[in-house]
Amino acid sequence: MLRRGSIVVASDPYGQTPRRPYLILSDETNPFAGEQYIAAGITTKEYPPSIALEGRFVEGGLSERSFVSPWAVVSLREADIERAVAIVDQTVTRTAAEQMARFVGYTPTDS
Repeated sequence: MLRRGSIVVASDPYGQTPRRPYLILSDETNPFAGEQYIAAGITTKEYPPSIALEGRFVEGGLSERSFVSPWAVVSLREADIERAVAIVDQTVTRTAAEQMARFVGYTPTDS
């Protein structure tokens, strides 16, 4: 099972490339953990809400300067994942998940 914060290469259902990198956002509490993952797309294009990955790898890396796009969320099946290539620090993963939640209208509150 892939862990949260892993960067994987998988088929790209929406883009013009056969494969692209994704950041795994889900963890073992996902009802289909190990079979299906919630992930955010990674691109080489920087947009204002993008999250830069430069200097954020704790293991492995990507060959080009890259950015997480927390609005580009996909559900990846294990069978669609070609390989894991890196792991980023948990700040990146947490920031991406928080931004994704805000894009769908959720704002966490202190309790």
